Amino acid sequence: MQFNSHRTQATILVFLALFFSLAPFAAGENVTYKPYIQPGDNGPFGAEDQIVIAWKTDEASPNQSAFTVEFGKSVSYGQSVKPQGRVVDNYLSADPALPVPPTASGPHSNYAAVIKGLDYNTTYFYRVIGPGMPNGGFTASFRTRKRSDEFSFLVQGDEGFFPAEANSNPPRLADEARIVHLMKPAAGALAPLLTR
Repeated sequence: MQFNSHRTQATILVFLALFFSLAPFAAGENVTYKPYIQPGDNGPFGAEDQIVIAWKTDEASPNQSAFTVEFGKSVSYGQSVKPQGRVVDNYLSADPALPVPPTASGPHSNYAAVIKGLDYNTTYFYRVIGPGMPNGGFTASFRTRKRSDEFSFLVQGDEGFFPAEANSNPPRLADEARIVHLMKPAAGALAPLLTR
């Protein structure tokens, strides 16, 4: 394909330069873990409660200013906070001594917004607005803790990434059996029901 004028060639070059310079921004706006709540470091009961809204994107560098978390006691929200962001590389970045599995996702950004000053035992609505979120933002609700001497809780975890044993076919995780063995039967962990 030949172009007859220098002006046409220049226009095409400018277009290609813009396209390739903006492509990383467009590609880095995928939300890979939708927003979810976690109690964070609530500690003992104080005058007010707090909650953490967290999510993950495939961005290699966080852009906190692009996101906003709105919250309130109704879907009118009324208050907002900006999240903090951090880069996590290959999931196991906290311990560089661990091997990097071949299936590691590479660098991504984790975001967390701490919502403070919440009333206890109250339903709150929140919306996360920013790149990669649904039109109108990601919306959900949560209920804060109840101030009481009695409570219930759930502990949940996962094995994370572990390397496969060498020469295993199909691939077998090296630490899977050890982890399951350490979990022990839950029946031995039950405490008697206390009633008043």
